[in-house]
Amino acid sequence: MKNKIGIILFISALFTLSSCEDILTDNPESVLSQVDFYTNPTRINLGIMGCYAGMCNVTAVEWRFTEFRSDNTCNANTGTGSGERVDLCDLAFFRPSSSLPMIKDYWYRLFQNISNINAVLPSVADNKYVTIEATRAQYEGELLFMRAYHYFTLVNLFGDMFKVTTVIGPNEAKKINRSPVSEIYNEIIIPDLIKAAGEAPDAYAIASDKGRITKWAAKAMLAKVYMQIGGAENLALAKPLLQEVMAAPAYGLLTDKGISASAYANIFNISNEMNKEIIFAVRYLGGTSGIGSPFWTNFAPDGSANIFLKIGTPEGNNNPTLELMSLMASDVKDTRTAASFGNWQKTPTTLIPYISKYQDATMTQSKQSENDWPVIRYADIVLLYAELLAQDPTEYVNAHIEVNKVRARAGVDPLPAFTSTTAALDAVYKERRIELAFENQRWYDLLRMNKSYGDPDMAMNILKTHHFVTDWAALYSKYSPILPPIESFFINDRLLLPIPQTEIDTNNEIIILNNPSY
Repeated sequence: MKNKIGIILFISALFTLSSCEDILTDNPESVLSQVDFYTNPTRINLGIMGCYAGMCNVTAVEWRFTEFRSDNTCNANTGTGSGERVDLCDLAFFRPSSSLPMIKDYWYRLFQNISNINAVLPSVADNKYVTIEATRAQYEGELLFMRAYHYFTLVNLFGDMFKVTTVIGPNEAKKINRSPVSEIYNEIIIPDLIKAAGEAPDAYAIASDKGRITKWAAKAMLAKVYMQIGGAENLALAKPLLQEVMAAPAYGLLTDKGISASAYANIFNISNEMNKEIIFAVRYLGGTSGIGSPFWTNFAPDGSANIFLKIGTPEGNNNPTLELMSLMASDVKDTRTAASFGNWQKTPTTLIPYISKYQDATMTQSKQSENDWPVIRYADIVLLYAELLAQDPTEYVNAHIEVNKVRARAGVDPLPAFTSTTAALDAVYKERRIELAFENQRWYDLLRMNKSYGDPDMAMNILKTHHFVTDWAALYSKYSPILPPIESFFINDRLLLPIPQTEIDTNNEIIILNNPSY
């Protein structure tokens, strides 16, 4: 897909990067022209490439609302707080306002791409414009996957959601209220993914299409959805999907370098993108084209100048927490530690931790690195299956078999059979935290813990411990002018982000209620 990057640039400039204020309220003329553009296979494919570009636009900032709000990452730099750093800390401390620019920007990126997806979808509903059925089905499967993925993110971060499955004008937009999470799952996310799993191809014959959505990505995402909803019925639906993906011959744990630090690190190496471990990734192209990834610039330690970056200013915005680093370093055999984070000696007495998974020594333009972002990889699926087994009173004893597959690649000792569901869950979530560190998975894991352990306060209690006991005194307390965390904000209601105030104000024909406590 990377040699088609010009297409992505064209279409993203045309549709993806329009004004944030026009997401759901395009004027009728622009709505009509957008939909009517997709009247032949070439234009439809252009539109789909634009939607992939829209995913790049979303993923570029998604870490702020998932990994950063968890106990995995923080700002470890102790200088004075910039506006961005203060805003990020407000996110981490569960005190963001509904007017926080970061939230508004992220919200509009999501709905902009949903709008673009909805604009292309009518053209692939039948064989009117794409007469080859396999191609038509592929296009529809790709679009439905992307829409489902965005809505999955929305309901897990914001809760009840605006249901938009067609391109709409301003008058209609002002009349839409939020629908319950269950309705979004049952009427958009699940049916979209089921259809995508039936329509997307097994693989792509053309090498340049590598990275486009396959049926395996759709099945894996559908399994993740069922796991996230939880409950015996949904776990039963997830089980065969996870088994199918694990058995797919195209995928497996990447062990081509043997059991060494390079085996795990090679998953994320820019020279080894779309390896057999990657079921789906959001793809970027480094260079001067404007569609490279910002991650290495974002994550390289603040103040390190060109020590890590060839060009640009390192921002140090997403650093591993002391707690996570201690956990990962607790087993000296674990090769994932060196591949996941490092410590920069800023001064003779100051070490700055940083994420090292997304390095790019070849970057020639600031925030235009080559790094793809892994969305679903094989180890995630294996550990989800272990998590599923861990919750089964008759199968928890075997969950260690799946966990040990991942541990073997990391070079650590195997675990014995688990003696209880709690012991199994503890081990699985610990392994997921280490294996998938800095990949935006921890937040969703925390939310599932509330259900898998049967304790609705578990996620927030973990986060309270992290903020008030583990990392405040050692890190955040050194900031200026960052205010300390306030316990009254650490409540379950605030696991959800606030709906942007601009969205509430725009929909002025009906009363839109924000999430509780905002």
